[in-house]
Amino acid sequence: MKGSAGPAAFAVVDLVTLLSRWQEAGLAGHGARSDSAESAGRIAGGQALTRLASLDTLAARTGQQRADCVLVLADQQDIDRLLGVGGPWPGLIVTSRGAELPNELSNVPTILVDSTRLALATLSASFDSRPRPRAGVHPDAKVDPEARLGDAVSVGPGAVVEAGAAVGAGSELRAGCYVGSGAVLGERCLLHPRVTVYDGVELGNRVIVHAGSVIGADGFGYAASPRGAVKIRHLGGVRIDDDVEIGANSAVDRGTLDDTVIGPRTKIDNLCQIGHNVRIGSDCLIAGMTGIAGSVVIGDGVIIGGAVGIADHVRIGSGARIAGRSGVTKDVPAGETWAGFPARPYRQYARSLYLVDRLERMWQYLKGVVRDPLGDESPGAEEDPETGPADR
Repeated sequence: MKGSAGPAAFAVVDLVTLLSRWQEAGLAGHGARSDSAESAGRIAGGQALTRLASLDTLAARTGQQRADCVLVLADQQDIDRLLGVGGPWPGLIVTSRGAELPNELSNVPTILVDSTRLALATLSASFDSRPRPRAGVHPDAKVDPEARLGDAVSVGPGAVVEAGAAVGAGSELRAGCYVGSGAVLGERCLLHPRVTVYDGVELGNRVIVHAGSVIGADGFGYAASPRGAVKIRHLGGVRIDDDVEIGANSAVDRGTLDDTVIGPRTKIDNLCQIGHNVRIGSDCLIAGMTGIAGSVVIGDGVIIGGAVGIADHVRIGSGARIAGRSGVTKDVPAGETWAGFPARPYRQYARSLYLVDRLERMWQYLKGVVRDPLGDESPGAEEDPETGPADR
């Protein structure tokens, strides 16, 4: 495997094919002017669509280059911005149901959908033309004879697959990846360059791990002794379920005795730390630079903002939301939104900010500068801002 089978600069997708894919995925809406793939194709005149464009990209293109574009307009503001850019118009517009489309766009094929963001996700897959390596083992890779590779697996240069490891069909191990002894990767997994998967780690199907991440390192566990910290051997592993994605330079530590677990469809951003014995449910979103200490339990559908710190053994209920830069030191009930440090229910947090902002006025009241400690009045004309009311 000496090269990569990269396609042309942009995938070429005709409108009928595109809409058929949408219908298969159950995402196509009944368009304002396109009730089916067939009728939309007739309206488009067989126009080939070669690029999923932003408004800025469209503005930089001219003539036929614009006619090749698909444009997703999230809201009325985007529609107004498109009018500001002016024609020629894109080959296809996708926007939300209820959008008010002006007469200027009356001849543009348009599809109305319930979720423009979900439509964008579907379209991005159709137009993804980034190069993919050919199946096979690169001459500079090392695959132990006792490792098992499924059909159409790609192993890039410098990658290492140890004895007893199993890599499922269609998976990709890009340059410099390491898969330890006994590790298991499901089908169609993607390990970007220099990902390390330790022994005893299990990845489900379609798991994506971005460059530089480490899955299965020892957790931070030590026992105190007269001669200093004594290492606790970590005998558990890591289990990552189907359709999980982990960002670049993140770490998921193995469990002490049981596995660290990440549930299906959970997405973890760059530069995150998942400590030993953590259990994360399904469909969670964890933003960058978040650190989750050992033995934390997180329910399903939890959203955690960026740079959040979660103390060990905390439990976060399903559907909870943690605001960015919060420090969670105690359990969060299901469905609640918490913020601040220490994190607390959002209404309490917002009120504390309000009261802190009033401290200066309270101080001015104690000095006699203002009459009302919580009001908005300024000192009267008879008052001196430095000494207070004239009669004092």
